[in-house]
Amino acid sequence: MYSSSTLINFEPIFRRSTLRNKDVLISESLKYLPLIRILMLIICIIIGICTLINLILTYNKYKLILKSNIFYRIIVPIILLLNIIFHVLHYIHNIYDPAAYFEPKYLYIKKYISEMEQTFIFNFPLSIIFIIATRKLLLSCTNKQIQSFYMLIIVTLYCFMSMISGGHYLYEPPWNFSLLCNITIAGETLMALILFIITIYIYQSNTNKSIDYIYTQLN
Repeated sequence: MYSSSTLINFEPIFRRSTLRNKDVLISESLKYLPLIRILMLIICIIIGICTLINLILTYNKYKLILKSNIFYRIIVPIILLLNIIFHVLHYIHNIYDPAAYFEPKYLYIKKYISEMEQTFIFNFPLSIIFIIATRKLLLSCTNKQIQSFYMLIIVTLYCFMSMISGGHYLYEPPWNFSLLCNITIAGETLMALILFIITIYIYQSNTNKSIDYIYTQLN
C-alpha cells in the first residue's frame, strides 16, 4: 500500500499574467530541484567564470595602451564587469526559481531536456557574443583609436539581447517581484543599456578623431 503523500503528483501551477493574456508560472510544486537543473546552474556559473576570465585577460592585454583617461581605464571595464555579475546572477536565479520571476509558460515548459531549457540555451550565444564584444570594445579604448563598425554592431547586439531580461516587466509589474528579482532584472537591463550608450560614445569619439586626422593630413 502507498501512502496518500506518495501518490501526490507535483505539477507546476500557472495563472494569467497581470499585464498580458499569457500564462505565467507561480509555483513549481517541487520537493527537490531536478539534477538536470542543478547541472544547468553549474554550467551557467562556469560560463560566467569564463566571461570574467576573458575580461581580465583582455584588460591585461591592452592595459598598457589604453587611453590615459579614467573613463577608458576604469569606467568601461567596471561596466563590463557589472554586466557579467548581473547577467550571471539573473540567469542562475531565474533557472533556480522561475516561479519567482513569473516565467511565461511557453519559456518554462520542457521541450527536450528540462524546464527552463530555453533560457539555459540562450545563455550560450549571449555569452559568446559578450566575449567577442569585450575584446572589440576594449581594443577600441586603446591609443590605436580603432574605428570599428563591427565593434559597434557586436556590442549593440549583445546589449539588446541582454536587455531582453527586462521583458519580465511585460508580464508582471515590478512590485509583484521580490527585491532580489528586481535587482537582477533591472540590474542586467540597466547595465546593458549603459554599456550600449558607452559603446555609441566610444565609436563616435573614435570616428570623429579619425575624420580629424584625415582632414589634418589633407591640409
